[in-house]
Amino acid sequence: MQNKKIKKVKVGELEFDVVLADNFIKRAFGLMLRDIGDKAMLFLYKRRKIAMHTFFMLYPIDVIFIDKDRVVEAVRLKPWKSYKCKNYSTAMLEFKCRDVELNKLIGEKVEFMRG
Repeated sequence: MQNKKIKKVKVGELEFDVVLADNFIKRAFGLMLRDIGDKAMLFLYKRRKIAMHTFFMLYPIDVIFIDKDRVVEAVRLKPWKSYKCKNYSTAMLEFKCRDVELNKLIGEKVEFMRG
């Protein structure tokens, strides 16, 4: 996957313009202390069970873990929490909480749109 050209991600009925976490600083800080509006932050990595946190977050977030272009896990996290994905994944999408039932996204196809 040529990650630098990904501009949008679609998961079921949800569609996001994305900010790509494509360097060490962006991956380390993620959404900490920042507001990217209605966009989502996309992290790409080698297949693993990833651990993450919401320290210094300004708002609750929804996190979708993706493997083989399918949602394998989804979780809603408040600030100052940590979480370890129970499934292997190759991508993670973080965004402000939406009015969506995250458990219904499990198994949904994920489309990566290049711009």
